[in-house]
Amino acid sequence: MARKSRAVSSQGTRFFIQQAAAAGTPVNITGISKAAKAVLTFASHDFVVGDVLTLAGVTGMTEINGLDGVVGAVTATDVTLENIDSSAFTTYTSGGTATPVTFIETDQHKSYSGFDGQASEIDTTTLVSEAKEKALGLQDFGGMSCDMHYVEDDPFQVEAKKAKADGEPRWFRLIKKNGYKKLWQGYVRSLSDAGAIDGTNAASLSVTITGAVHEVK
Repeated sequence: MARKSRAVSSQGTRFFIQQAAAAGTPVNITGISKAAKAVLTFASHDFVVGDVLTLAGVTGMTEINGLDGVVGAVTATDVTLENIDSSAFTTYTSGGTATPVTFIETDQHKSYSGFDGQASEIDTTTLVSEAKEKALGLQDFGGMSCDMHYVEDDPFQVEAKKAKADGEPRWFRLIKKNGYKKLWQGYVRSLSDAGAIDGTNAASLSVTITGAVHEVK
């Protein structure tokens, strides 16, 4: 049988930035597991895969307070956090809230690229080595860029300008046509504005990624 391409069309890809000045409604936590991927328990919730939750007010497992968790799986009462290993944390006692990050979507993006950083090579060669010996350092996701139509009042671009000015990281989210969601934190390095004869105002967004990139579905 002939093999069929599994290529996914880029058309329909959605792009979001965190709105730093706003957040969703906090939901009370009733339990947190100690696991490689922490599981939050609620009486009920409306969270979905690809949400980002800021955790606060937890007693017992205080190490989790202030962390942002990427939702990787959900049930009616449970949420699995893709990026928080709570296995070595103190046992959960009570309380706490999970507040969803608010995202702003743009419809002015045309293309994107990046996520191509490389880990550093560490020279571990000694005087008795028979050849160069090396190890790899921490993974580095580098950065990403996005070409856009420059629109001054596009809420996404307004937030990107704020992020560039305040120097604080934002969460970003791509949702692809096949349902996969890519999430990361990054610093906005630049948002350019360019024009030309017989052209439209064009922008290029440059983001430096900090930490890991998470892919969920």
